[in-house]
Amino acid sequence: MDINPIWLRYGIIYGLVSIVFSLVIYYVVSMGLGTMSIISFIIMIVILVIVGRAQRQENNDILPYGEALKTTFLTGLVGVVISTLFTIILVNLIDPSLVEKLTEMGMDAARSMMEAVGMPEDKLAEAMEKAEEESVNGFTPTRQLLGIFQSSIFVLIVAAIVSIFIKKDEKFA
Repeated sequence: MDINPIWLRYGIIYGLVSIVFSLVIYYVVSMGLGTMSIISFIIMIVILVIVGRAQRQENNDILPYGEALKTTFLTGLVGVVISTLFTIILVNLIDPSLVEKLTEMGMDAARSMMEAVGMPEDKLAEAMEKAEEESVNGFTPTRQLLGIFQSSIFVLIVAAIVSIFIKKDEKFA
């Protein structure tokens, strides 16, 4: 078995890029949660396309859909695991005060969304109180690890879509 498959190399790169991006957002540049999510999504797509094309190039310009899906999904999964483990270490050991900042970012995003759909003020206050409790609890190591499972489903969907565009069957090579 290859101890350094392409998906592992690019998964590590994806994880490190995600960590650097997160650190810049948390400590250098103030950015809304929505914008941060969009940029994170774009980073993931770019990395998955790059790894898929690299895999196809390694295989003499042939990459069946199943192989493309495996490569892109495992790349995304490795990146998510690395990024999540770093976040657990960051908010529990290095900078526990970051939980408050991240909770505030989440609350601002939730309030904006609820106001945009015209939620009445009394319901808004109740929903915000509930959202704050959930948000703070979301940074426990257990919840973060559960987040890996939830993220893996999202990564699988994105990888499945990306793989449609990067696959190349033998008859078309």
